[in-house]
Amino acid sequence: MSWFNRLFMRRRIYSELSEEIQQHLAEKIEALMAEGMSRDQAEYAAKRAFGNVTRIEESAREAWMWPKTESILADFKFALRKLLHSPGFAVTAILTLAIGIGTNVVTFSMLNGILLRPLDVPRPESLLQIEENESYPDYRDYQDRNQSFTGMLAYKIMTAGIGIDHSVSTSWGEAASGNYFDVLGLQPSLGHFFHASDEHGPASAPYIVLSYEFWQRSFAASPQVVGQVVTLNQHPFTIVGIAPQNFHGTDYFFWPDYWIPQVNAEQVDGWEDFWRNHRSFTVLGRLKPGVREQQAAQNIEAISRQMAKEYREDEGLTRTVRKPGAAGNSDDPRIKALFGMAILALLILLAACTNLASIFAARAADRSVELAIRLAIGSSRWTIVRQLLAETVLISLIGGLVGTLFACLQLATLAHFSVNDFPMHFLIAPDLRVYLVAIALSAASGLAFGILPARQIWNTDAIQAIKNNAVSAGSFRRFAVRDFLLLIQVAACTLLVTSALVMVHGMVQRLRAPLGIVPRGVTLARIDLKVAGIPDAQSRIVEKACWTQRLLSLE
Repeated sequence: MSWFNRLFMRRRIYSELSEEIQQHLAEKIEALMAEGMSRDQAEYAAKRAFGNVTRIEESAREAWMWPKTESILADFKFALRKLLHSPGFAVTAILTLAIGIGTNVVTFSMLNGILLRPLDVPRPESLLQIEENESYPDYRDYQDRNQSFTGMLAYKIMTAGIGIDHSVSTSWGEAASGNYFDVLGLQPSLGHFFHASDEHGPASAPYIVLSYEFWQRSFAASPQVVGQVVTLNQHPFTIVGIAPQNFHGTDYFFWPDYWIPQVNAEQVDGWEDFWRNHRSFTVLGRLKPGVREQQAAQNIEAISRQMAKEYREDEGLTRTVRKPGAAGNSDDPRIKALFGMAILALLILLAACTNLASIFAARAADRSVELAIRLAIGSSRWTIVRQLLAETVLISLIGGLVGTLFACLQLATLAHFSVNDFPMHFLIAPDLRVYLVAIALSAASGLAFGILPARQIWNTDAIQAIKNNAVSAGSFRRFAVRDFLLLIQVAACTLLVTSALVMVHGMVQRLRAPLGIVPRGVTLARIDLKVAGIPDAQSRIVEKACWTQRLLSLE
């Protein structure tokens, strides 16, 4: 019989063994009665000949048991009964640990999503980014002169009023080089992408590729969307395709609604991008097979030095490459802020563990007589320590589960955090790596705050404890350890409170920064006439006139 049957069918097997033994006894009794014995004499003789029925049943069951596994399961069942008898203690311990575990899961999920999770494109490890924004002419020079990349792409972030069925709303997208999707190696969910062959000069490729989420949100995932015309700042663009479902661009915080060819960007936003001083493009390249990052960095540095000699606008230009996104930028203040949050989260978990260690030590001291009696009647110290550790591990697992659920709710909110109408998203949904970290933190926390009560039991003098109605052996050392735990807890909490006060003070100072005007009674209005299709130069004249009229009315 397989291990599965042995695990889930043991009760039926035990019942069948008992029935078989009783049937054997009954047959023996009938045979003895047939020889002339009375029923009482036959039952006595049969049981005597058969032996201890209970012992035989236990021996037969041992063939279907895993003694160590069942002993551990029994410890957890006993721990669960003890916790159910003290619901206040159990709830307090679980919530305390849940806060510590949940805070760390949230922080690690953010670090995982930003630093550890690769871009959702084929072979993301071969993508590199030029460390700073570049102009479009510089991008073309890098593309034509490099010897390290199979292809290079460029894109910039843009905003426009997108018109769908006579309804206009503000949206954010990217103007990209024609080879954008080809270099990334993506396949569309629907339709097709634009390519470099579609570009034939300014305003020559009025095509648009929608993101999967924008397609679902604005077009109800209609497959007939390909071929329809939408407007960007009143300029018509034909929808040619839908991006893959899990592709959100190559920025970790910005998820574009659409992509258009760069040659058509000027007619939408009014900016002339084809001059070298306009450095607003992010440039990425895919390495050739066998080329290392260091070789590519040296190649780009050499090209940038040559460009600095050739073009007056590029004087002093020096560039290198790094991994794309925040993970490759060690100077990114957002990364430093995340690491600071991780340290604070670990301090919270440390405070929670030291608090629980003190609580469990006090609980073990309150149960000292019970535990001493169990030692006196023959229980081994290891058995009692194992049962106490089962309590702590059970608390830690439940607390970790509650904390992880709490973290998932928080992450769902943070994932769609945005500033004004800027589509700022975080790909921080928990994955297998996050759940493994949560399990590891839970188990480590349980062992951490379970060591002290285990140490108490190991040093307990059972006879002395029963006499004095308390655990006396090594008591001064235990109190010293508990005082040390209290010191750690106070120190961790002091650091947390101080950090929170510093952050609040910094925020208050930012809010009180002088604006150069008296903000009382002043209303800030934002006007973007390009959404209505008014050319950039003309829209600036109109906006200036509006502001002048507004200032005169205030005077």
